[in-house]
Amino acid sequence: MCRYKTASILALMMVWLTAAPLHAALSGNPGQAKIPQPEVGLEPQDVVSIVINALADNDKPFADAGIATTFAFASPANKVNTGPLDKFTQMVKNDVYGIMVDHVESNFSEVVYDDDNAYQLVQLTGKNGTEIVFAFRLSKQIDGEFDGMWMTDAVWPVGDAMVPQQGF
Repeated sequence: MCRYKTASILALMMVWLTAAPLHAALSGNPGQAKIPQPEVGLEPQDVVSIVINALADNDKPFADAGIATTFAFASPANKVNTGPLDKFTQMVKNDVYGIMVDHVESNFSEVVYDDDNAYQLVQLTGKNGTEIVFAFRLSKQIDGEFDGMWMTDAVWPVGDAMVPQQGF
């Protein structure tokens, strides 16, 4: 009897492990479903494009995957001020940044470089037709696990009187 129960549990575990990627995508578990990650070789415009495109389809492959992707590309310094992911998600869905989620159109400026910093403007059109321009500030990481990778330090709507030093 014990041997039968053990075999059943092992069989059930094998089925679960085989179906885990599908389960992760369906359950909204960002820790298991695959989202883009920072990597050496991505330029600032690549990072901004990945983030903006992910936010346009925010709920694919799971709920808030676009926001999770955006957080994945946030620099370690940015994450100190905006994390963890639950806090970051609430911030992105607020009145200032909410237009980014499921926006319908985007237009990108050229990237402006300043040593290991880069800036890019993105004009977004929201679902309701509202247009807004956001500025992205990125930096090339110089040490740690992200050494040599471009990551987002800050994003803010253009027209705000103050450019943030840290944060989304």
